[in-house]
Amino acid sequence: MKVSFLYGTTFTRLFRYPIKFGRNISIRGWLKLFLFVPISLLNSVLAIPDFFYKGQRPKQIIFIVGHYRSGTTHLHNLIEAAGNLIAPTTYECAMPAHFLFTNSWLKPIVSLFTPNQRLFDTMRMSVDTPQEDELAMASYCAATPYLSITFPFNDEYFKSCISLKTLPQKDIDDWKAIHLRFVLKLGRKTHGNRGLILKSPAHSSRIQTLLELYPDAKFIHIHRDPVPVVKSSLNLYTVWYEMQSFGDVSRLKENKENTLLETYKALEDGWEKEYALIPKHNRIEVSFDDINDDPNSTIESIFKRLEITGFSKEKLSTYLDSVKSHVPGSYPELRDDLLKKTFNHLDAYIRKYGY
Repeated sequence: MKVSFLYGTTFTRLFRYPIKFGRNISIRGWLKLFLFVPISLLNSVLAIPDFFYKGQRPKQIIFIVGHYRSGTTHLHNLIEAAGNLIAPTTYECAMPAHFLFTNSWLKPIVSLFTPNQRLFDTMRMSVDTPQEDELAMASYCAATPYLSITFPFNDEYFKSCISLKTLPQKDIDDWKAIHLRFVLKLGRKTHGNRGLILKSPAHSSRIQTLLELYPDAKFIHIHRDPVPVVKSSLNLYTVWYEMQSFGDVSRLKENKENTLLETYKALEDGWEKEYALIPKHNRIEVSFDDINDDPNSTIESIFKRLEITGFSKEKLSTYLDSVKSHVPGSYPELRDDLLKKTFNHLDAYIRKYGY
């Protein structure tokens, strides 16, 4: 299935990366890109009312971090369901430029074309399910590794988008401005008296940058046995490479195993280097196994440790009942050589968490 982050992009943002990497885009790629011009112009018009909406800081901001397929989405859903926190929805992340204006009337139309489960696993999805803010950054064409597939022209640039640190300062400033604006727009839903729960694996190595924007933010880091994570992530990468692209992704496909392990290491090394910047009372580490084995106690302990108000055992039980029928995906066993590479790349991570 061909999908694209660009369905929610405005006209001026649409050409941000094509201009940066234009010499590498083929004529066919430019023609494919111009197919997005009409919808980008529509997004630009729809975004005008949102420009006049005044943003609002949420009462609290909580970030969930940890490598992809480590259980970040499950944890995001659990915390959103168990408390009184606001999470960005799939629609808001897909249409970040104008969701305040269009939530009430365009979202029902978009829902007719939205898959009822994620493309890379069997988790249920709708326009209203919690979604990761990294998708909003991709829709804005901000600095994010997710666009390495859409614009596969400069591997090093998009690797730098993971931590942001080695990017040109103007790109870092652009990312900060866009993320803050998105958070303030979401903050309108909180009315200043509710918290915001965000999750993005890429945030694992952006702690310093996030603290510059949100000094009192709280962080939940989730870790998991890397073997099932790598197995599941390989499937995720395969699906991602089928997304809309304006260039040749064959090189990305051939190198996906190395990219996966390098990204895994970069994210977890980034967390290891910067988590001490977070005050102790604002951070907690949890394991996927604890959440899986005893979600009630684990989620309640997170709320208590981070002083998040509004925890409800009843709400949490209702959500857990609704996902009891979910069957996790089944993936091929790792080859012996890939298993060895996984242990070598993630040696420090494996030793720290006892996997």
